[in-house]
Amino acid sequence: MELTTEIILTLAKVMSAENLTSLSIDQGNLKIEMKREIVLAQASLPSENHFQEDLSQNVWHKTQVVEAEPIEPPIDAQWKEIKSPMVGVFYQGSQPDKPPYVSRGQHFEEGDTLCIIEAMKLMNEITAETSGTIMEVCVGNGQVVEYGQVLYRIKEEQE
Repeated sequence: MELTTEIILTLAKVMSAENLTSLSIDQGNLKIEMKREIVLAQASLPSENHFQEDLSQNVWHKTQVVEAEPIEPPIDAQWKEIKSPMVGVFYQGSQPDKPPYVSRGQHFEEGDTLCIIEAMKLMNEITAETSGTIMEVCVGNGQVVEYGQVLYRIKEEQE
């Protein structure tokens, strides 16, 4: 299968029509990965459908203006953050059919496995450096995480 501009434009139209933010195709020697960023419009714009032309690719995107307020979870100043030490895919448990290592409200001890981050086909266990309680799980199972991204917010035990 030869990769043509027509195929790329068709895939872009499918992504837009289905409201997808990423698309990945892997068929032997052909690998396609497409991502698009969805930007929330400012509240001052009218709330009706707008059509915007991407002149660089002559693709039409139908976007709906949505008014939104950021939702901030209550964060206690005493909570600590556990951040990702690497880029990879976040997994809450050892297998899809197994329960997560930890969940919100659960107590854990120093050295306990909190999650797995898959990087370059290697499964890296992320362990607790202290004892505490999970106050918030900040990442969804199977989500790609960046270096330094917050995985958990915890309340450390006072010794």
